[in-house]
Amino acid sequence: MIELYRDDFFAEIHQRGRLQERLARAHQFFDQCCPGLDRIGIALCDDSLEKVKTFLASPAEGNPLTNYHISLCDAESLSKTAISGQVRVVNDLEMFIRGKGDHTHKIWDLGMRSSYTLPIFEQRQLRGFVFFNSRRTNYFQDESLNQMALFGHFLVQMVLNHQETLRTLVASLRITGKMMHYKDPETSSHLERMAHFSQLIAQEMVAQGEIFLDDEEIDHLFRFAPLHDIGKLGIPDEILLKPGKLDAQEWKVMRTHSGIGRAIVDQLINEFGFSTMPDIEILRHITELHHEKIDGSGYPLGLEGDQVPIAARIISVSDIFDALTSTRPYKQAWSNQAAFAELEEMVHRNQLDPLSVAALQRRRADVEQIQQVFYEQS
Repeated sequence: MIELYRDDFFAEIHQRGRLQERLARAHQFFDQCCPGLDRIGIALCDDSLEKVKTFLASPAEGNPLTNYHISLCDAESLSKTAISGQVRVVNDLEMFIRGKGDHTHKIWDLGMRSSYTLPIFEQRQLRGFVFFNSRRTNYFQDESLNQMALFGHFLVQMVLNHQETLRTLVASLRITGKMMHYKDPETSSHLERMAHFSQLIAQEMVAQGEIFLDDEEIDHLFRFAPLHDIGKLGIPDEILLKPGKLDAQEWKVMRTHSGIGRAIVDQLINEFGFSTMPDIEILRHITELHHEKIDGSGYPLGLEGDQVPIAARIISVSDIFDALTSTRPYKQAWSNQAAFAELEEMVHRNQLDPLSVAALQRRRADVEQIQQVFYEQS
């Protein structure tokens, strides 16, 4: 008997690493099995804002749909797919060209002529969509439909496994953080708002070509943002809950929370084996460095300018803006206009990243929508 050994292609895809790279490897394999599968896209749902946002695509080069989101109610065909839970097959995309969807026109201009859309569900909750495209009309028929079903569900499982790992990490830290938020005046609404503000800033800066973050990195920034102050768990109550101003010694203790946060994150990463999770450095930057200032006057490291990682710069702006516009036992909420004026003054003092502040200001309508969705009852 002759024994044969072959590489397990799927084992390589299941290895931990950036989903973008794993999707590209999967696409290579799928295209070998079904030549003519020219594009794969994956989008995620933001349930709170009822939006669908781009997440992954292969090939990544020349992808016209990056940093893109749309309200699900404005995507009629996708809405129908989500409601029915069924696969949508369109073998001639020309029927959608007269529609208003920017995404449809971009896919058409890329040369795609047929599509296959699979909704991603997890316990009956819509999580996103998998899109297959071909430059051929009538591509998704007969045997190729059976293949797409297998490919699609493989990708669904890959995405859901990644999201579950990410959710485990974030939930572990947030549960720990809830111990702090029982006593800290910051609320869950604050954390949701500043996470969405952070995502908004990153998306706007990418759209303006001011930074380069792909959709996967922006999603991780969004998910990690609420964990920025996890280190306050280690601050004594008499300091954390003091109604008045802190004295010099108390302020010195309070400033240790960023280092404590980094230590908590590092321990959890090591204990649960999250060290190979994509973009884990974003989480470290957020927890440790969100109080750094552009002029070097921040803490804990006194970093200056571009030494401060972009994630920390974005989180700082989001956190300060929401703190100013929120009601607290010791202060009234500022108007958005007054808060933006204060951010501009902090930019003038060389404390905040000017591009991050300007990005948030350009998206005032979205800021107001986020504030309405995550309204805080006084």
